[in-house]
Amino acid sequence: MAVNRNRRPCYILQLLLVLTVIVEHLARTSSLAPRPRFVLGGGQKQNSNESLSRTKKYRILQRSFTEIAKESLRKDLIGQCTERWRNATLDHFSRIPPDGAVVTFPQRYFVCANYWRPRGFDGTSGPIFFYLGNEADVTLYVNNTGLMWESAPDFEAMLVFAEHRYYGESVPYGKHVRKHMGYLMAEQAMADYAELIMEVKDEYDANGSAVIGFGGSYGGMLAAWMRLKYPHVLDGSIAASAPIWNFLGESPPFDTGAFAKGVTYDASELAGSAPACAYNVRSTWDVLRVYGRDDEGRAFLADSLGLCPDAKPQNSDDVAVLREWLAAAWDMMAMGNFPYPSSYITNGHGELPAFPVRVACSYLESESLTDGDLLEAMSQAVGVYYNHTGDVLCFDPLRGTDPDSDHDASFWDFQWCAEMLMPFSKDGERDMFWEEPFDLQAAIAACEQSWGITPRPLWATTEWGGRRIASGSNIVFSNGLLDPWHGGGVLEDISDSLPAVIIPEGAHHLDLMFSHPDDPLSVIEVRKFQREAIRDWIRVPFQQGQNRNQIQDHQAPTTTATQTEAAETRESERRGGCTGRVFQQWWQLVRQWLGAVLGSTTPVTTVTVEVEAKVQGGKGIESDMVPVGRLGGRRGGGGGEGRADGGGAAVA
Repeated sequence: MAVNRNRRPCYILQLLLVLTVIVEHLARTSSLAPRPRFVLGGGQKQNSNESLSRTKKYRILQRSFTEIAKESLRKDLIGQCTERWRNATLDHFSRIPPDGAVVTFPQRYFVCANYWRPRGFDGTSGPIFFYLGNEADVTLYVNNTGLMWESAPDFEAMLVFAEHRYYGESVPYGKHVRKHMGYLMAEQAMADYAELIMEVKDEYDANGSAVIGFGGSYGGMLAAWMRLKYPHVLDGSIAASAPIWNFLGESPPFDTGAFAKGVTYDASELAGSAPACAYNVRSTWDVLRVYGRDDEGRAFLADSLGLCPDAKPQNSDDVAVLREWLAAAWDMMAMGNFPYPSSYITNGHGELPAFPVRVACSYLESESLTDGDLLEAMSQAVGVYYNHTGDVLCFDPLRGTDPDSDHDASFWDFQWCAEMLMPFSKDGERDMFWEEPFDLQAAIAACEQSWGITPRPLWATTEWGGRRIASGSNIVFSNGLLDPWHGGGVLEDISDSLPAVIIPEGAHHLDLMFSHPDDPLSVIEVRKFQREAIRDWIRVPFQQGQNRNQIQDHQAPTTTATQTEAAETRESERRGGCTGRVFQQWWQLVRQWLGAVLGSTTPVTTVTVEVEAKVQGGKGIESDMVPVGRLGGRRGGGGGEGRADGGGAAVA
């Protein structure tokens, strides 16, 4: 076959163009942050460098939580994210200016786009996985939501972690925030998230992307409710450990003792704990009552429980606080009863051991304990939680575990009073605590005294529909039977598109955590089910987008520009010139290849936001902001400190 030597310069030029594209690709990708290396088990073990106070015998944090939280972030995760800020609307629902004419507040969120597939030539882009922040610093969820991180490569998804208003660093009114608590509401937070999602989709040209919501506990409640309220914004939601039926006014009524029963189950032999544990815990309350009657007995309690010298109970009210403090440790350990060591429940300040309730119960395994021995054993048991750092020399029931938890519990107490009035009770028979029926009037009085607001007991059911949500769709409800919150969760399928999955060996939203060698088979299967549901939810927006593109292509007229371009191409090819053949034939192929590799000609990682000034005195942020039977055992059997008046517990 004869070779046309006159075409050789075209081949050389074509080769040079391809080499240029390859060099450009290597230059761009070398500037990207490395992708995460997933470590089984989630966050790396945190080393505590906090020193003991020289003046007091119990631990005092020497640094602010914000500093500690940033240091505890997994570098292989945070390196994939950009910390962003937006001026969020303070009041979405009133047309009257908010207090002090403050109309916005600084809301923090993280965008992690290394795995994301931007919009290609087919008009589609990868989905957006959106975490609906809870009542805590958002970095806690960046660190621990392994289901999102581990699913992102397969789905080519962008991850967005949004911080809930009033928590973490997204605080309106600065240091005066406690004078302006009225804007701390779930409805306002969901409106924040809806606006943020629309801004992100617009900024990244991702209007055709499906958005999947993720949330655990209160975040899981938000994920479910937001899918019901904003179905055009969220295409589906994973609502993990979401006690959306933990309210008054449900039909059938919610069992107010469900949480206490759940904690007791964790301390039972059925859940792997020492057989005598629950009995010994229940016996402790009688010992407190008997010895709490006089000064000598209270001194005995303080000594046996290892209380600090200035924390000795002085009266019966102090003994009641002591009792609540002891019980709260069991609540928290039950929520964090994971099959491996974890720092999630402790906000990254130190790890709880694997199955902490079992560890705590190991100190209470004897069936014959004297009063003193029982109290000392109880002190060691609650120390699994309160002394998880190993540096506490004595206990003070009036001190929290860390500043972050104290802040979150306080603000959650406001939300509990304002809109999340979850009733709790104990009976001392079906649980390991004491008899304490839920007293609605006492709870209302406490809210009025603490925050100056009168709760509306039935508002949550009125606002969100209670059990009558069958008209909704695309929500997977997951619950673990080791999680005491599961009693207020969805444990049976509501419909084919509102399924419930159960993790018999799972504690508080275990399914959202990173994979671990010690994961039970049930949580592995639940994660598979959740991913398949997500795949189905994404497929629908994709098909809709394809249909729109087909309609547009069918209806679009042939323009003069298109006709001219085609004529020029034909003329160039007719002449056989190098320019026509290279730029009209090869360059289209090169652009398609480049788009497939990079997703676009401009890497997403080059989009940044420079914050010029943080909020001062509630003035917002000034910035150059770019607009921004599904598993084995499926059908089994819903944190923070409880209110002394029988009120709510924080949902971790």
